[in-house]
Amino acid sequence: MHSIESEILLPDAAPLINSLRAIGYNFETAIADIVDNSIDAKASEIKIDIAWDSDKSYVRIEDNGFGMNEDELVLAMKVGSTNPNNKRKQGVLGRFGMGLKTASFSLGKRLTVLTKKEGLSFTRCWDLDYIEATNKWNLLKSPFNSQSSGILHSVENVSGTVILIENLDRVVEEPYTRKKVQKFFNRIGVLEDHLAMVFHRFLKGPNKIQIYLNDNKIEPWDPFLSQEIATQELPPESELIKDDIVKIQPYILPHHTKLIQTEYEKAAGPKGWLEQQGFYIYRNKRLLVAGSWLHLFGREESYKLARIKVDITNTSDFSWQIDIKKSSAKPPQELISILRKIGEMARKKSHEVFYQRSINKSPENKLINDYVWEQVSTKTHSYFRLNKNNSYLKDLLESNKEYEAKLKFYLFHVEEYCPANLVSFNINKPTAIRVQKITLEQKNKIKMLIDIFIDNNFSLDEIIKQLANYDSFSFNSIEELKDIVCEIIGGHCHYV
Repeated sequence: MHSIESEILLPDAAPLINSLRAIGYNFETAIADIVDNSIDAKASEIKIDIAWDSDKSYVRIEDNGFGMNEDELVLAMKVGSTNPNNKRKQGVLGRFGMGLKTASFSLGKRLTVLTKKEGLSFTRCWDLDYIEATNKWNLLKSPFNSQSSGILHSVENVSGTVILIENLDRVVEEPYTRKKVQKFFNRIGVLEDHLAMVFHRFLKGPNKIQIYLNDNKIEPWDPFLSQEIATQELPPESELIKDDIVKIQPYILPHHTKLIQTEYEKAAGPKGWLEQQGFYIYRNKRLLVAGSWLHLFGREESYKLARIKVDITNTSDFSWQIDIKKSSAKPPQELISILRKIGEMARKKSHEVFYQRSINKSPENKLINDYVWEQVSTKTHSYFRLNKNNSYLKDLLESNKEYEAKLKFYLFHVEEYCPANLVSFNINKPTAIRVQKITLEQKNKIKMLIDIFIDNNFSLDEIIKQLANYDSFSFNSIEELKDIVCEIIGGHCHYV
């Protein structure tokens, strides 16, 4: 290479390392990224301890992997320790050489690593306040203080590594109110569900690992209910995409009547039945995307039984646009049509199981879409509504326009006072703050009701009071109902 005049321009330590804190991790994805390192180190046991102690709260992760010598530790602490373009060993979860640092800094301002290999232990520490004060890449060779040293303690196995994250300013904020303490412990529960989902394929099988969170063993959450006899495993497909074989396996989960209540609730997953439908993207068995239609389709209640496993390896990182956090992926263009075809097939099968479990599905059967009720789930509750596409109902509504409004009014009350809905609303009815936005479907119902109420000489105040009494609108504020009524009626609204 011919000589080119140049100069070395190193980035300032303080601004760069603080910028790395804004990669976009949340609490769960940060911990999961650190766990990846333990799995790459061939650990069979990983212990995560998260302790609340106001400004002295900490996260400690210890594994029994093969550990590091001093040179390996220093390299691991380096920001950008490996070139992401370098070829990775098969099965390795890391890629960018950034995860340990960026994940840790997204939680707190001090990262200390103690590691043990071949009987020798070594420690290194990044303290962001120290770097801020000096503006230099000063990697400390010992724990920052006696408190850090006491929490680190020692590596209890023949080999292994301890990760300690302190000064959790992104997790714990002053003032330390009771509400914030409760939020801290709620996050631990969310983390447990996340780890059970992301690493479920590592937590079972002949070479399974064990992950403990505050001494509680994490049990795997299988999104496909693969051990359930009623789960349908559709034919798998394999596609060669840019030197990597992509394996696609669709599953159709059982109808809720095939599961006991506890199984059904567990199968909903961390985000609930509606949000967990779609594709599950795995990279070397590690879950990246947990339930998404990848912008190919929308989420609908009748498709929630369709979950599709997609397996890729680390050779596909760039073609799938895997990010540093390993929490998102975008399929390559040449795979889109295949995923669409498989998605359509799985969605169709899910719809059949969801609605048509007791109907003869022969091609001649004209009753195939004439189910009466359909179940709808939101973030706050689940309820039943009439199938507006039922051919008999459509014929009835269209046969006599004079009575259409009155019939819709009657059918609204049939839905409203359906016994199953009364139970659901009573269980889930909010006791204090009503925060749910009015949907377009609710808005259309309100317009229909207003027309009937006005025909019966209801005043504006009476209309508002009547709407507020319906369970269908019990998750909406009075102010929002007033605004919608004013918008529908038009002009100026005046209330007592």
